[in-house]
Amino acid sequence: MTNYSEALTEQVFSFASELYAYGIREVVISPGSRSTPLALAFEAHPKIKTWIHPDERSAAFFALGLIKGSETPVAILCTSGTAAANYTPAIAESQISRLPLVVLTSDRPHELRSVGAPQAINQVNMFNNYVQFQFDLPIADGSNQTKETVDYQMQIASQYLYGSHRGPIHFNLPFREPLTPDLDRVDLLTSDVKTLSHYQKTISVHDISAILKRKKGLIIVGDMQHQKVDQILTYSTIYDLPILADPLSQLRKSKHPNVIATYDLLYRAGLDIDVNFVIRVGKPVISKKLNQWLKQTKTYQILVQNNDKIDVFPIPPHISYEVSANDFFRSLMDEPYVERKEWLQLWQSLEQQAQIEIKDYLNHATDEAAYVGSLIQKLSKEDTLFVGNSMPIRDVDNLMFDSEAGIYANRGANGIDGVVSTALGMAVHKKVTLLIGDLSFYHDMNGLLMAKLNAININIILVNNDGGGIFSYLPQKDSADVYFERLFGTPTGLNFEYTALLYDFTYERFDYLTDFKYAELSSIGSAIYEIMTNRDDNLRQHQNLYKKLSEIVNVTL
Repeated sequence: MTNYSEALTEQVFSFASELYAYGIREVVISPGSRSTPLALAFEAHPKIKTWIHPDERSAAFFALGLIKGSETPVAILCTSGTAAANYTPAIAESQISRLPLVVLTSDRPHELRSVGAPQAINQVNMFNNYVQFQFDLPIADGSNQTKETVDYQMQIASQYLYGSHRGPIHFNLPFREPLTPDLDRVDLLTSDVKTLSHYQKTISVHDISAILKRKKGLIIVGDMQHQKVDQILTYSTIYDLPILADPLSQLRKSKHPNVIATYDLLYRAGLDIDVNFVIRVGKPVISKKLNQWLKQTKTYQILVQNNDKIDVFPIPPHISYEVSANDFFRSLMDEPYVERKEWLQLWQSLEQQAQIEIKDYLNHATDEAAYVGSLIQKLSKEDTLFVGNSMPIRDVDNLMFDSEAGIYANRGANGIDGVVSTALGMAVHKKVTLLIGDLSFYHDMNGLLMAKLNAININIILVNNDGGGIFSYLPQKDSADVYFERLFGTPTGLNFEYTALLYDFTYERFDYLTDFKYAELSSIGSAIYEIMTNRDDNLRQHQNLYKKLSEIVNVTL
């Protein structure tokens, strides 16, 4: 009969090899005792890159960045107990963003569960609300039945690593002592690769043929999650349809004449145009104003998402297609031509006038938006701008119309936690600049350790208005004025120069926009550029821009 040490070695080495076979090339490990068997298996595997991060919450978000940067599944591993619970925010983000995060939680053996043993909590199905698949693996015993169970469950889980079912999966792995596998048996670690097939639904556009003959159509494109988008541009060109492109769609950097980037400001300024049909592509857009319009309009809405569980927000569509955007628009090319020159020219005229007004605003403004506009001008097509939530992503949405940089963000759960770590994970594979607010930066300062330990290069633009700037734009600012600063403004008064010193970042502070305009971002190493702004002044200057754009809308329509 196989002894436990032999069975453990065979199981963890085989499991690591299976993960590699299904596409795992990177694993983020948070050190601990109970995870020893699998940690050693990953470390010994000749083709798996391991990252060591002592903070589980930041580690999981770092893995999300690796996924975004590499476009491949990534695994995370931790010890037993509350360590696993710290993964929850990133798992929730990965589920909504449909990122293939492989969650591996080490656990006490079954005889030590629910008996008061140390570092033992109920980890079975602990991420039930957020994962596509979960399984509590058996204890290694060397039996064929146990080996077959591990292989079979891994095969089931693999369907969630790619394609339209993509999302996080969770394996809970109980280990008995002794925890050290036999490192002389590295011959068990294989580098085989499995070929996966993905189900693709067929398309029939018969149901929408009559709709597509109408003149006043819009294509609205959200986050495309690395999907190809060239057929959207081709279809728009042939059929004269404007594309309202979210910055996360990556369509704005094409500088295509049909791409409309200023729609959020236009709708905010009171834009009201009759539309016959809308083709919504990808995830919901960032723009609150556009989503509000989609919710209240009576126009026919078509949703195209390559997901088995569609995102119907802000309102369920009249019809939806589970297919890639390129395949969908390619299937429409046989539809008859519809003359829409005047319709397209109306949108192009609004876009041109809005861009002129925004550029003029940026030439005179001194608020956060002016700093963001200056930052965008510094970026090239080789750059990736990772954007924090709340005000940074909204300013980028409004101002990103003349740049070829890639734009990314954590827009699944839209949280302000884990942003630093996600950006650093992406910086492993891309040239990344992070734009982030002070509260979000504070939330994930621990994540900066990965840059220090692994020499990951990143530039961080830290917009510091000493609190939650976005709340100044919400009704709470007036309705709860006497309590506003304590409950929503939440000033911290932190000096982030000390953070830069702690994690070996170079540091520079900017109190004036003119100084930042002439500053060059570092091309080597890691740097923090802290921008000091004022929340009330930001609100006032933004409102002036909205007023100017409303004049354009009123004159044009």
